[in-house]
Amino acid sequence: MAVLAPFRGIFYDQKTIKDIALVVTPPYDIISKEEQEKYYQRHPYNIIRLVLGKDLPEDNDRINKYSRAANHLETWQKESVLIRDTLPSICYYKQEFTIKKDQKKTRKGFIALIKLEDFTSGVVLPHEKTMTEPKSDRLRLIESCNANLSPIFSLYYDPEKKIERIIEEKIHPTPFIDFVNDNGIRNQLWKVHDKDIINRVSEGLKDLSLFIADGHHRYETALNYRTQLKKKSKNYSGNEAYNYVMMYLSNMDDGGLVILPTHRLLYNLNDFRPSLFHEKAQKYFHIDEFGFKSSNELEVRRKLLNQLEIQGQGQHTFGLYVQGADCYNLLTLKDEDIINSTVMKDVPTVIRGLDVNILQILILNGILGLNDQNMESQRNVDFIEDSDKAIEWVKEGRYQLTFLINPTKIKQVNEASSAHVRMPQKATFFYPKIPSGLVINSIQGDMND
Repeated sequence: MAVLAPFRGIFYDQKTIKDIALVVTPPYDIISKEEQEKYYQRHPYNIIRLVLGKDLPEDNDRINKYSRAANHLETWQKESVLIRDTLPSICYYKQEFTIKKDQKKTRKGFIALIKLEDFTSGVVLPHEKTMTEPKSDRLRLIESCNANLSPIFSLYYDPEKKIERIIEEKIHPTPFIDFVNDNGIRNQLWKVHDKDIINRVSEGLKDLSLFIADGHHRYETALNYRTQLKKKSKNYSGNEAYNYVMMYLSNMDDGGLVILPTHRLLYNLNDFRPSLFHEKAQKYFHIDEFGFKSSNELEVRRKLLNQLEIQGQGQHTFGLYVQGADCYNLLTLKDEDIINSTVMKDVPTVIRGLDVNILQILILNGILGLNDQNMESQRNVDFIEDSDKAIEWVKEGRYQLTFLINPTKIKQVNEASSAHVRMPQKATFFYPKIPSGLVINSIQGDMND
């Protein structure tokens, strides 16, 4: 049973911060070094100083980016830059955005506290595997700050949209927060203090499973932190604030739910030879070549990406660009029977047909020799949702090659989560992301504090 609770959120004081867009960031795990510096320079109170602080040469075990984050959080509250609400609430949240230039969408959801549940309970279900380093990093941050600095993004299944209608019954016409971010996404947030509405939402949610869309590392970190503190507690009651985590919840049937692809960028492949790779790949894939010259490279690139999307509707297809090459390649799986062959026998049946699994098992593991530990530690693989940026970074020499893929479908996420099976790391990129800095949840003391 999913247990929901309202909370006294910590918000930026809009008398001090006139434009919230100046102080919020995307989730920490999609921020590049260049973007990190941009947010540092944007505003002295930007949330980047909490969610993704800088490492300094003089750092040690006592003074470091985590201790600085805790100090900023405390100082900003003392300065009333951040103010904690006096009344508990849940937050109704809308994002209006455009994809593919002209497709306008709105995704709706709400932010609340959800009681932490082990995955074995079936109440909260993951869909992706996690990586070691991010969990270690997030644990140190939560230990220092005693706060959820950004919400975990989860989905629930409500085809009749009952929960959404309950909240929309009485929300004020004017949102508490309203801003447009760098990507042109309009973000609107309303506080909902009405106890009756909160109780009705809680009642409607309690028999539903929650599927984690984004924030697997932060959820597992919250579980680990709860276990740590529970072991230390002499008078554990279950009402401690660390038993809950801040979560954004959206309906799986929401018309604004969008998943983008997460392309793979590879580096430090010491013995990689394009000709040998092509020779081995032909065992499984038809390989089409899209040659280009400097004068028509962008035109050919668009043709490749368009063909990747079209063929991907009915076939398992991947784009490929190798540093220094004067062509793009389109790799299309020759035989569907390969999915159920001994090559993929260790992959659970429900996720064998995922493009990310076919790419990982047949190409990254089988041809390039990267094992699961390489993926878990991100030793040779990075991830990006922007296909043009992936190609440009290979051209610039940051990476040796990139594999471009089609997005995982929401139906596949639902099937994998319901079967208690995890997809490979970075199998999905839900868009738009939930900004860090919208609201913070303190996890000190008890739920009544």
